[in-house]
Amino acid sequence: MRKLMPIYICVLAIFSLFFSAFLFALSIDFCCTTSRPCAASEQVISMRFCYNDMVFTYNTAHLDNIDNFYLRSIAQKNGRLGTSAERADLLERIIKLGFSPEDACQYVFKGLEKVIADMQQKIDCEPVDAELTFKPNVAPYFFFKHEKIGYKLNIATLVNEIISSLRTSSNSFTINLAPKKLEPTVFYDDLKKYANLRSSFFTSFNGSNANRKHNIALAIGKFNGLVLDIGKEYSFNQTTGRRTEANGYRPANIIVDKKYVEGYGGGVCQASTTLYNALLLSGNDIREVHSHSLASSYVNLGFDAMVNYGTSDLRWINNTSTKMFVRTYVSGNKVGVQIYGKPDDKKYTYKRVTEIEEEIAPPADEIIIDEKGDYSNLVNYTDESAYITAAHKGYKVRAILEKYDGDNLVERKFLRRVSYNATKGVKVVGAKERPEPEPETPEIPADEVENINGNLSESTIEFWKKFTYY
Repeated sequence: MRKLMPIYICVLAIFSLFFSAFLFALSIDFCCTTSRPCAASEQVISMRFCYNDMVFTYNTAHLDNIDNFYLRSIAQKNGRLGTSAERADLLERIIKLGFSPEDACQYVFKGLEKVIADMQQKIDCEPVDAELTFKPNVAPYFFFKHEKIGYKLNIATLVNEIISSLRTSSNSFTINLAPKKLEPTVFYDDLKKYANLRSSFFTSFNGSNANRKHNIALAIGKFNGLVLDIGKEYSFNQTTGRRTEANGYRPANIIVDKKYVEGYGGGVCQASTTLYNALLLSGNDIREVHSHSLASSYVNLGFDAMVNYGTSDLRWINNTSTKMFVRTYVSGNKVGVQIYGKPDDKKYTYKRVTEIEEEIAPPADEIIIDEKGDYSNLVNYTDESAYITAAHKGYKVRAILEKYDGDNLVERKFLRRVSYNATKGVKVVGAKERPEPEPETPEIPADEVENINGNLSESTIEFWKKFTYY
């Protein structure tokens, strides 16, 4: 008996399921057939849906024109031959039973679901965010794609409007569709603010040789088009890579042990210095910067940025409230950096200030006697001299960054104290004694020559002609 209990339970469950389905069908049949006779319900319901210049139509003619009694009974049982109000009730009742609005429409108005699907296909569209493209080599550098609003037809709202129209209107009605607007998340009016020039800085490399110019252009070009995200740290060395021949760098003068010597990547420090000053003026937070041991000629004291891969870097963080865009260029004898980004609320400006604490006189010149003639293009004799390395003063300075709101100073930030070494001049002097000049033969005036011609013999005249120019 215990073994048969599960079987009885299963049979009872199946019976309950079929009985529930029967009651549901009976309830639908009752609501459809107790209204009035079939013949009285022969009416065509026409629906018209409008949106902008689009019109969608639906009517029940293909449902009501059923001559076969049996088929008509089935249609009526399915709720497709009632009055407008009855069909509205049926739609509402089916939705309350938990079916979707789409399923309810398909049940009561066969074919309406296809019209709704057509409306969705032609009206529904996803929103499109505005886009910004930064092209630092093509003016005006910033190119924009405007945003587009999206739309979505709310089927539940539409079916409610159909129900309301079936109850309040005649058998023919029009519904003006009002799809829901879907707003994009990025707008052109916001993106265009990025085209604001926050800072610009350039230095001159006039007088540099071809290799040094090449290295400057190669290094600064690594930052052209760089986007500085908020809160992210950046490194000059990581961006440019090692200054090696394999990476495209050429030999030029670099500073080693307070002297200029030739090495790969000479000139790169001018690129880092130009970038450093543009970053300062744009409001970026400098986390690492180093000065040279000797003062640079292309930038104010205290505002150079020496870099050496593996030991000295230029690192910074964009801690402002805006993403920034970097444009670099080399034009003529100038290397420049421009940084774009949204302006501050008060449009702050920055000023670099150098405070000289001490000047250091250069040591005595180093004298080289050019005994081998290595500098014969400059000097030859002991009374000739020329500098092959100029002497330079040394300095101790303070670098200050001032922040202004219009003409009002709002912040004075100490950046660093920098010491630059004084350097001696190197002078070359010729090694040869200048020879004594040959004595000059005095010229005889022409009138005296004529007088001689009249008083001296011809042999004497011929003798004097050797020293007289006509």
